[in-house]
Amino acid sequence: MSSKNKNIQPPLADLMVEREKSFQEMKERVNNKMEELIVEYYNETGKRHGTKGFLAGFIAFLERKEEESKSIFEEAKAQNKSTNYNDEEAIQLLKLHNDVAGFDFLKYVAQTAFKEDPKNQISKGKYKRAGHLTDQILKVTVQKDTKFQNSIFDSLEESTKKNILDNVRFDVTQVVEGIKLSPSEVKLTDCFSKLLHERSQTSEPDKESYYSGNLNYELVKFGDDDSTPAPKLAFTLYELTQEYKGSKTISGKDVDNVKMILNELANKRFLLSYVETTKKTDGGRIERKIEEFQKLIHIVNISKTEYSKEDVELSKKEETVVILSPIFRRQIDSKFILYPNDITRRTIIAYGSSNLSDAALRLRDYLLREFSSKRYEPEINLDKLYYLLAEKWMKESRKKKVKQYTEKAIETVKALGLLNKHEIVLDAKGHSKIIFFLNKDWE
Repeated sequence: MSSKNKNIQPPLADLMVEREKSFQEMKERVNNKMEELIVEYYNETGKRHGTKGFLAGFIAFLERKEEESKSIFEEAKAQNKSTNYNDEEAIQLLKLHNDVAGFDFLKYVAQTAFKEDPKNQISKGKYKRAGHLTDQILKVTVQKDTKFQNSIFDSLEESTKKNILDNVRFDVTQVVEGIKLSPSEVKLTDCFSKLLHERSQTSEPDKESYYSGNLNYELVKFGDDDSTPAPKLAFTLYELTQEYKGSKTISGKDVDNVKMILNELANKRFLLSYVETTKKTDGGRIERKIEEFQKLIHIVNISKTEYSKEDVELSKKEETVVILSPIFRRQIDSKFILYPNDITRRTIIAYGSSNLSDAALRLRDYLLREFSSKRYEPEINLDKLYYLLAEKWMKESRKKKVKQYTEKAIETVKALGLLNKHEIVLDAKGHSKIIFFLNKDWE
C-alpha cells in the first residue's frame, strides 16, 4: 500500500458516527458515576435527591471526594518522584489525575442538573395507574402441583379455553393467572400508564373518551362485553425511550432496545381473571367477572407523508400506535394507584442502576398500592412476601438468592423515601412476618 493511500482520511460521515459514539459512551460513564455517587451520598447522609438542601450537601460531598483524590494523587506522585515510571505506575498516576479532574467536572454537572429551581426539583405531578392492572401484575400462584394448574384450566369458560388452545404452543398446565412481566416490561407498562394519563381526557369519567388515549379508541371484546373501549396511544419511539430511561438524553442503542422490548411484549398473552365491583345507590353492589386470555398491547406502525402538488415528498413522520388492553383504564376513576411522574428516574437512582430487579419493582408497586389505600403499616407473612417478589426462584427452592434480592429491594424503597423502616416478628402461629412502616408524607 502506498504512503498516499495510508493518509486517506475516513469519510466525514464515518468520523461523525465515531464522534457521536465516543460522546455517548462518555455521557453514559458520567451518568453511571453520578448515580453511584448519589447513592453513596444518600447512604452516608440519608438525604434524597430533590429534597431541600440536597444540592449544597451533595456539592460539599463531591468537594470532599475531590480533596481525597488530590491527596492520594500527590502522595503517589511524591513516592514515584525519584524513580522512572514504569508503564503500570504511569497508568495508575494517570487514573488518579483523571479522578481529580473528573470530580471537578461532576460538580459542574451536578450544579447544572440538580439546580434547586422548581423546574428541576422532583416532579410533584402524578399519574394514575389502574388498580386492576397492578393487582394482576402482582398476582401470585403459590401452589406448585400440576393438579392445581389443571384445575385452573378446567374451571375456565369454554370460550377462554378455546382461546388458550388456539394461541399457545405449550402444555396448558403452564398457563397461570396474572400478568407475568420482566423488569423491562414493567418499566414499559409504567410508560404506557403515564402516557395514557398525559394524552387522554381525564376530567369526565362518564364519557368513553376517559383515559382512552390521543387517538380514537377501539371497541374490543373484554369479558362478556363485545364493545369495550380499548385505549389507543400514538407516540414516537424516541418519546417512549425517553420515558423508559427516565431521561431526556438517550442514544440510538437505547431506542433499539426499547423497540425490542416493545415487540416482545406485543407477542405475549396473559390470563386475566378478576372481579370488577360497582356500588349501587341502594347500598348493594354489582360484581362482574372478567376472564380473558389476551395480549396486553397491540402495535400498529404508521407513517404520515406530505407531498406537494408536483408529487414531491415534503415531509415524513413515523409514529407507533399501540392499542392497550382495556385493563389499563377499567374503573380507573375509582380504583387506581398514584405514581409520581418521575418514578422511573427515582427508582433507577434509588436502586443504583438502570438494570432494575424484578424484586425491587414488585416491592415498590406493592408498597405503593398499600400507600394509595392509606395502609401505612402493612404486614405480610415473610414467605408470602418472598413469593410475591420472586415466585419463580421460590418454586425452584432458591431461597438464599430470594433473600439477597429482597434485602436489596428493601434498601431501594428506603432510598426512594417510601419506606421508613421495617421489622420482622413472629405472628400468633409462630411464623415470621414483616411489618413495613411507610412514610406518610411521601410524594
